[in-house]
This record gives sequence, C-alpha cells and structure tokens, in this order.
Amino acid sequence: MLAIEPLGFASDMFTSEIKTLESPQNQHASFEQWLVEKVHETNHTLQNADLALQDLATGKTENLHQTMLTLEQAKLSMQMMEQVRNRLFGAWQEILREQI
Repeated sequence: MLAIEPLGFASDMFTSEIKTLESPQNQHASFEQWLVEKVHETNHTLQNADLALQDLATGKTENLHQTMLTLEQAKLSMQMMEQVRNRLFGAWQEILREQI
C-alpha cells in the first residue's frame, strides 16, 4: 500500500518537535537552580536598567523609548521575584501551621 505524506513532510519531523516541547531541556534542574537563575536574571535586568537610566541622564543616549522599555522590563522582573518570594513565604507559613 502506498503511504501519502502531506506536502512531502515526513511524520518523524512532527514527533521530534513534540518530544522537544514536552520534555524540558534540563530534566535534572531543581527548584533551587531555577530560583538562583531567575534571581541572577533579575539582577542583570536591574543593572541594565540602571545603566540605561545613567546613559539617558548623562546624554550618552537620546533613545527615551528604549530606556523606558528597559525600565519597565526591570520593574516586571522585580515584581515577578516579589511574587515568588510571597508565595514561598506563604507556603512556609502554611507548613508551620500544620499540626503533626
């Protein structure tokens, strides 16, 4: 029997894409590693925002739009870390309230 492939695509191409989407790249990464990585990313974002603001203030750049985007990105990153902290603290308090 003749198998017809749509538009000449092999069916293996689609299954390999699905596998990569389903499994994370680093399967052994712990929550601690993820948290440390996100804290470093947030710190880097805040440092970039500080540099962009200094450049705007000293006249090294005149691109107000890019500076505002950088500042907003740093703000959102900091808000995300604050929410993670709040959730972790809430979970810790919940564990302390449990009776053994």
